Amino acid sequence: MTSEWLSKRLLELSKLDAYVKPATRDRVIKMDANENLALSPQFLNDIVSKAVSMTDLRYYPAEELEKFHDELSRYLNMNKKHIAVSNGSDQIIESLLSTLGKRGNVTIVEPTFSYFINRCKLHDIPIESVPLNEIDNSIPLSRFMNSAKKSNIVYICSPNNPTGNQFDKETMLDIVETLNDKLIIVDEAYVEFGNYSLSQFVAKYDNLIVLRTMSKAFGLAGARIGYLISHENLAEIFRTHIQSPYPINSLSLSVATSALSSSQYFLEIVQLIRQQRDNLFLILRKMQGIKPFRSDANFVFFESFDLYDSIQEELSHELISIKALGDFCEYRGCFRVTVGTEEMNDKFIDSMRKIMSKDG
Repeated sequence: MTSEWLSKRLLELSKLDAYVKPATRDRVIKMDANENLALSPQFLNDIVSKAVSMTDLRYYPAEELEKFHDELSRYLNMNKKHIAVSNGSDQIIESLLSTLGKRGNVTIVEPTFSYFINRCKLHDIPIESVPLNEIDNSIPLSRFMNSAKKSNIVYICSPNNPTGNQFDKETMLDIVETLNDKLIIVDEAYVEFGNYSLSQFVAKYDNLIVLRTMSKAFGLAGARIGYLISHENLAEIFRTHIQSPYPINSLSLSVATSALSSSQYFLEIVQLIRQQRDNLFLILRKMQGIKPFRSDANFVFFESFDLYDSIQEELSHELISIKALGDFCEYRGCFRVTVGTEEMNDKFIDSMRKIMSKDG
């Protein structure tokens, strides 16, 4: 028989928002999870095959972890003492909240990455959210600062998910410098698609943590590899005391190391995605009844207002899956569409034009 306290706690947990996983791949054109499907599958398969031939799974992944640290250090042009890796950046968020987040509170912008909010709720960490300026999705700095000064931790996703915009660099540095007694977590999962990174400032600001991932630009969502960049003291404590001894399996590490050694190819694909993204935004902007926002990520966020149900119905009929977000804050009928291959993007645009012609 389950004890009363356990039953009560399980009931509380069951009422928390759960992270909603994207659609399965079966027959569906997946444009809902910001995966990098513009990459050549054969290129990735070759990398994986090479990694398998070089990996001996009988051993713990100490050597593979060291090689990945070295290659990542070269890619970032940064001393590896500033780097700590993990089983996806989600797991870094979990580790930070369960250790540094205890008995504290958090300030975030809204909307932001829903997983972070869910994990704060799981750990009973109070959250104060500051809505973005709806016109351009910028941070209302004065209001944000007033809230953050009362918090222990500040979390900002930049480029932001789901709005896609990268916040002004000077604004971000102002936040980091002014709130020098707060832990500032900047989630840069999409930064390769953006215009700058704050990673170069971690040596100067010991309160800054930058989160990065191999899931987006490098297309290794299935390998589950994330990393943080921070002041060397914090990174060392994370590696030696907070993180588990072997956080990532040997094969994923070998694949990621090989991918980084071919980073030029991946960055060329990033440029193609940026071009397709900008083109997609311009096409959507010409459509009546929807409002797209400029993006610095590998997706486009848009409001559809009264067309929300029509878009869902038509895309479902066309077997196209995009992220349906609905209404939140001051935004109405929201969607987030991943930039895929040119063929995928064209299919999505054709479907949107059908909707416009029916409702026009």
